[in-house]
Amino acid sequence: MNMIEILQSKRSQFYLLDINSLIILALAFCGVIISSTVYAKDIFNVELKCKGNDQEYCDIVKNSDNKTTFILRNMRYPEVDKVNENIFHAYGSCGSPCQYHFFISKIQEDQTKEFIALDKKNNCLIESDSKKNIIYARKLFNKNKKIIANLKNKEFNNVPIDSAIYNSFQEKSYFDDKGQLHLVAMLADVDKNGNSLYFNKIIKKTCE
Repeated sequence: MNMIEILQSKRSQFYLLDINSLIILALAFCGVIISSTVYAKDIFNVELKCKGNDQEYCDIVKNSDNKTTFILRNMRYPEVDKVNENIFHAYGSCGSPCQYHFFISKIQEDQTKEFIALDKKNNCLIESDSKKNIIYARKLFNKNKKIIANLKNKEFNNVPIDSAIYNSFQEKSYFDDKGQLHLVAMLADVDKNGNSLYFNKIIKKTCE
């Protein structure tokens, strides 16, 4: 093999190596684009878009599958909590005693104006109906309600209840580690030391 043939062989090897490198880079670049696209489609969150220096008025915005949806606009000092990987809780005041509570998933929305408690493990919502003096339990995104308390019963006689039932129970009520609801409200009475007394009704299998 003469010198020219050797040089031509070396040049062919160089071009082949260069083409292979370009192919590898192109495949890697395509992989990054595909991964970014898939990641963008998987993004789901709910956030606040606030205006002005004091951030007083905000829009509640859902970001899902590379789309932005406005849930509520120009709400005064709203808040957003993450319930779990699939649900966000947006809430705030719309006057006294008015409240709003939105539960937002990737594909569904639910709301209540009389929120008391939520079991984050199984999405069991506790809400009141102040007109009927009743407390209900239901699963989020499901309208089938189960009555768990009737405020007309004697056991609630010492619980101070105004026109908005949820105000009496919202602050202290909770679900324990066993999934039992503790329906808690401050009583009008105090003990001998002047400490507040509480009504505490434990309800099992609330949403079953």
